[in-house]
Amino acid sequence: MYFDIGNLVWLQNAVKPSAIADGTITALQQMAESVNNIDETNFPNGFPQGLVTLQSLPFTEWLFPLVLSQAPITTTTSGSCGGFLTWSPDKFPGGSGWYFEAAIQISSATYTATAQLMNGTTVIGSVSTQATSWAVVRSAALTMPDALVSLTVNLESSDPSATASLWAARLIYVP
Repeated sequence: MYFDIGNLVWLQNAVKPSAIADGTITALQQMAESVNNIDETNFPNGFPQGLVTLQSLPFTEWLFPLVLSQAPITTTTSGSCGGFLTWSPDKFPGGSGWYFEAAIQISSATYTATAQLMNGTTVIGSVSTQATSWAVVRSAALTMPDALVSLTVNLESSDPSATASLWAARLIYVP
């Protein structure tokens, strides 16, 4: 990972930099220096030994982004939204704590927009809405594959006269 300090130029060239802007620049420069030069001096007490499991961390949900589009993806039929993820049961926790969530909408409340988490042509989970404004919809608990597979996200409209839109999709793990 590399933090490009050039991203701070807009802040450095503010017409009247304030003490807050100066403090922000200093803090971000220090963060960039730390991230770009990680070595044993960043961890004076040594690196943690052993693996840290997701279940042992104090978060109630872990988010795994699949689709984070700059603009909504739309269709009047059905189509892939990408979201390519190689699922390996050896690398992700098992169990029933997995959910699929998507931000979707449909142009007419008469019809339905559906986002699907796919393993090839097999639907692992799906969410639907008839909302004409953005709705974040979460699936029921998923049964994840027990083998190495490639997961993608599909979007479909229930009728060609209505446009289904998807802005984001993610897997969620609840330990």
